[in-house]
Amino acid sequence: MARLNSNPTRLTLFSLLVIAGLNGSTRAMRTTAQDEGRLKLAPAAQAETETQIDPAAILASARIIYVCSRTGFVKSELIESELLKRAEFHQAGLLVTKDPKAAELVMEVRRSNFTTEYPYIVVDTRTRLVVASGKVNSLFGTAAGKIAKGFMQQVQKARAPAAARPKKQQQL
Repeated sequence: MARLNSNPTRLTLFSLLVIAGLNGSTRAMRTTAQDEGRLKLAPAAQAETETQIDPAAILASARIIYVCSRTGFVKSELIESELLKRAEFHQAGLLVTKDPKAAELVMEVRRSNFTTEYPYIVVDTRTRLVVASGKVNSLFGTAAGKIAKGFMQQVQKARAPAAARPKKQQQL
């Protein structure tokens, strides 16, 4: 059995690591220099990229949502049911899925410790951007119903025409 602490073994391993490190860094520098010209986008492509990054545009165009509850106090099925009960959910053309890979948006609901507050976030699966979020309190109503109501208000606001939005948002 060969000893791992022998000098030739250490030298060989060290030289392999150095060569691998140098090879990877020069390859990265070459691709960076070659691709520098390709990184400059045409104005139309740049505008398309900006709309893909705009959370309101993502929320306005998304159709399929997956609900994930990280608390035992409010089940995913209950939130899905409350969403499906709302007329504006159907008017917006939204659908609920049980497959997280098929979803365009993922709603994640948690419960703050030792409180009655339920924060939620909605994430775009493609860009991993948070496109909607909120926090509801379960006092004087169900948390699931309040989450559905708050989310649908954000969807309606994102899908409203520019003329219907407040002037403050139009300038942004």
